[in-house]
Amino acid sequence: MILRFAIFGALLALVIEARKYSQFSEDEQWQEFEEYLKWKKAKEISENGPREIKYEKQHDENYDPHKMYRKDQQVPISNPPPIDEAALMARYIVNQADWVSVATISTRKDIQSFPAVTLVSYTDGLLGNGSGIPYLYLTPLDFTAQDLAKDNRASLLMTLAQGNYCKNQRWDPMDPRCARILMAGKIKALKNESMELEYAKKMFLERHPGLANMPESHHFYFAKLKIISIVVLDTFGGPKYVSVKDYLHPPTDNVTDEFNRVFPLKSYEGKSREEFGTISKAFNPVVKSV
Repeated sequence: MILRFAIFGALLALVIEARKYSQFSEDEQWQEFEEYLKWKKAKEISENGPREIKYEKQHDENYDPHKMYRKDQQVPISNPPPIDEAALMARYIVNQADWVSVATISTRKDIQSFPAVTLVSYTDGLLGNGSGIPYLYLTPLDFTAQDLAKDNRASLLMTLAQGNYCKNQRWDPMDPRCARILMAGKIKALKNESMELEYAKKMFLERHPGLANMPESHHFYFAKLKIISIVVLDTFGGPKYVSVKDYLHPPTDNVTDEFNRVFPLKSYEGKSREEFGTISKAFNPVVKSV
């Protein structure tokens, strides 16, 4: 008899607790679940190091807080080329990045002749199918364009740290495996009413639609880097020097298809000092020694 009373009492207590839980408001359930998430996140950090986790509170009739725990579901960009393909890696980095750090020789009175760096939006073509030629969008109101008007030598730095790839690998931007490229050359404005200008404008606005309606008074213009030097760092052991020829003609079929269709490539040999000729020849991405 005593055993029956004990079992009955335990069942009664369970029923009371279950009714109390079922009467929790949605906010109370979420608060309880958040406390659990804080504990779980702290445990994961202690075991695996810090990782970014996002949670959302839903407001629908089918809301179930116990189904809300999830990792950030952002899809990473596709994997870069292997590290023994430096030319392909260079093309990949230039194509994946949306902005570039541009270093110029300053004309400002306070730091005249010092190196100066700024951020510029650019593109080399469609994402996943670029030309390799960085097209920049500049304004004379910016220090960069003012510096280039006096000395158009510049260095450009692009890195995969801009996107999610390095973050997903938990690589610091300074980690050599978080690939980057340093390009040096001279920046020159594109000719008005040229086919290359139309190409650059179309490709740029595909990647940067928010810059389609910049004020006319700012006199934005398109320019490109005439490449002289290319250096890639994508793993331990130091930088890799890539020739301009290998960069423009990487050993692959698909990366240059779109650009070759619009601007057929000339042979590079013996033409490093050749100036652009007539309009019909002006659009081939021949890199000149300047």
